[in-house]
Amino acid sequence: MTKLICLASLLFAACGTSDSGSTTIDDGQLAGMVSGQPWTFVAGGTDAFLSEGDDNYFASFYAGAYTCNQSEPSGPSLIVAVPKAPGDYPMSLQRNMTFVNGSDNKIAVDGRVVVDSVTATTVTGGLVGTFDDQNQVSGHFTLTICPSTN
Repeated sequence: MTKLICLASLLFAACGTSDSGSTTIDDGQLAGMVSGQPWTFVAGGTDAFLSEGDDNYFASFYAGAYTCNQSEPSGPSLIVAVPKAPGDYPMSLQRNMTFVNGSDNKIAVDGRVVVDSVTATTVTGGLVGTFDDQNQVSGHFTLTICPSTN
């Protein structure tokens, strides 16, 4: 039933959960596997437009350099619903993360996001998320809150 709901709500995106996935966030920088490739977080930011009027930031995590409102780096990345208030949040169909590699999107609802602090310019915290053995990450991050381009 969960996979049917996920399929219907996400339209052609893959969805996964894992009963064996750990929700313990590793010490150190956010890292793991995306599309079977080793992946380590370098930079990321929020999308001001897509984050408006929501309790979560629409956030992108990259393994390369990134500057707000500029072109995105190539290669695998993550899209994560990061809460706007400090706290410990389980992932769900409403608060999930997407493992992205080109047009291949795998949406994970197994994991959690911890927001340690939110300022006018950054969000710091940690997360752990698992789709399958080839798509799993854990660790800590600092994201830039990107200003609106309007």
